Amino acid sequence: FTGEPDDTIQYLLVLDAINFCFWRRDGDPGEQWEYEPLAAQLRAAVLRDRTALSAENLAAMTPEALQEILGGKLMPQHSERVRLLREVGCELARSFQGSAAHLVRAAKGSASRLVWLITAHFPGFRDESVYHGEQVFFYKRAQIFVADVFGAFAGEGIGHFDDIDRVTMFADYRVPQILAEIGVLKYDSELAKKITNKEMIPFGAAEESEIRAATVCVVEQIVDFLRSSGTKVCAFQVDWLLWQRGERVRDEIMPHHRTPTIFY
Repeated sequence: FTGEPDDTIQYLLVLDAINFCFWRRDGDPGEQWEYEPLAAQLRAAVLRDRTALSAENLAAMTPEALQEILGGKLMPQHSERVRLLREVGCELARSFQGSAAHLVRAAKGSASRLVWLITAHFPGFRDESVYHGEQVFFYKRAQIFVADVFGAFAGEGIGHFDDIDRVTMFADYRVPQILAEIGVLKYDSELAKKITNKEMIPFGAAEESEIRAATVCVVEQIVDFLRSSGTKVCAFQVDWLLWQRGERVRDEIMPHHRTPTIFY
């Protein structure tokens, strides 16, 4: 979606607020989704009504209203998505004059500061866990918002960030899935069995944190290699390429790991 700059950024924040866990668990009334249909439904809502994703409407979001935006369908963890949209609407109104663009402008061209602002103001973006007693910060959805703003404006104007290269890849399901398929990530036999059998791996479990951390490290190594060869690239751009490749073959390769969470 590209419209007026403020509308585009509002759309992106809403999209990234509920950009997680599209697969359906047993007993979940929601339907199976993917990223592209969600983006398309939100885009259609804004084209019908420019105020559809206003802070006021987000703060008053109901399960029925979200279902209507989604074309009459439910998403997995539907009630959690409603709660997160309300959180975004309330905090935008309280701290940023109802505008995600004001949030971005408050970062003053710093990707790192924008991630900090997002996680400071919106608890639903605080993608953190504890690994063997040490706190780990992945911030997948906060960072993807920064990259989405950068991409939407081709890194210019409000989409310019002096430190965009500090954004990591977005530790989720699809990228480790494709990295495992091409032999870059290796799971031990016990973990591979869990993933193949689609067993639930709790958020914050050691093996879940290790999958995500290993994915971040692999992408950083790919970036280092490409830069040493003279290619100017950022980690999130490598992520985009791997994610797209994974999306094309997602049903033909080993399943992705299953972790019920709001963070990815």
